Amino acid sequence: MGCNRNCGLLTGAIIGGVLAIFGGVLIPVGDLLIGKAIKKEAVIARGTIAFENWLVPGSSVYRQFWVFHVQNPSEVLGQGAPPKLEQRGPYTYRVRYLPKENVTENSDGTISYMLPNIARFEPDMSVGTENDTITCLNLAVVAAPAVYTSGFMQLLLNTWIKSSKSQMLQNRTVKELLWGYKDPFLNKIPFPLDPVVGVFYPYNETLDGLYNVYTGADDIKKTAIIESYKNKRNLSYWEGHCDLVNGTDGASFPPFVKKSQVLRFFSSDICR
Repeated sequence: MGCNRNCGLLTGAIIGGVLAIFGGVLIPVGDLLIGKAIKKEAVIARGTIAFENWLVPGSSVYRQFWVFHVQNPSEVLGQGAPPKLEQRGPYTYRVRYLPKENVTENSDGTISYMLPNIARFEPDMSVGTENDTITCLNLAVVAAPAVYTSGFMQLLLNTWIKSSKSQMLQNRTVKELLWGYKDPFLNKIPFPLDPVVGVFYPYNETLDGLYNVYTGADDIKKTAIIESYKNKRNLSYWEGHCDLVNGTDGASFPPFVKKSQVLRFFSSDICR
């Protein structure tokens, strides 16, 4: 009985020791194999999981807008009174949900593409509709005198503004204000120019890029990092570090991200 008990304890100890040794060996080997598998599928190349997830954004991206409505336009225009402003919004649009276009794999470990610009109104995430009418600044009327400063041009501009019955303030829908409308004043100018005005015009149904990003084939830590934007590494808008094109387009990031790691992404709309 004693022998059987001692033998059982000895056998258990031996088995436990063997399992511990195997565990110590297999865990790093397993991590190595898993790491290799992840690296293989994380490279942005046709046929990998990463490529499919990178080509079409897996999560939705939204933009929200708030606009200021002038509540006393007659007093502002007639008496020079300070405007009383009412903030309205948010007006929410879904963006960045279409597949990348003109995708080209390059021989230097990068891949290039264009981003389609589209904005779809999301009524369930908005307060009001995109057809809400806003009393706001007339963008063309306010901007034109600052662009053309000569006295002669000012006289011509005033003539065209009056003939188009335009004023400093105007009524526009949220959709027109954001994405564009044909301005009656600009339409009167007898020069070849685009009469459409909008805060984000042109945006819808246009392409943003050319983007050139690292695939991760040469360095997995650089996967999806932007190598250049429109063939440039700098934007020529800011000074120093702020002018750099860095990070990703926000659709994907390199694998093995740590909690303490800072994730950077680039937005061409704000040139940063």
